[in-house]
Amino acid sequence: MTTMILSGKRQVVLPADLCRQVALAPGARVQVDLSPDGSGILVRPALAAGKKPASVLFDRAVNHGKPVAIEALQGLAVAKASAKAGKL
Repeated sequence: MTTMILSGKRQVVLPADLCRQVALAPGARVQVDLSPDGSGILVRPALAAGKKPASVLFDRAVNHGKPVAIEALQGLAVAKASAKAGKL
């Protein structure tokens, strides 16, 4: 649990690690509600369920193999385009 200080303007700064976990980036909209039992405040992303900004996805990218040279990737794209053109 993290303790934060409420500013004179009633603002708090949310910890970066928590924001990453729920896909909140600077400028993101949040929904703020009173908890059902009235004992606290709930802060939730205001995005539609299941949608996350691309910045969160980049934080989760993991390399599962050897790096591939750009030239090799370009060669694959050309080969695929050639194969498609041959089928037409």
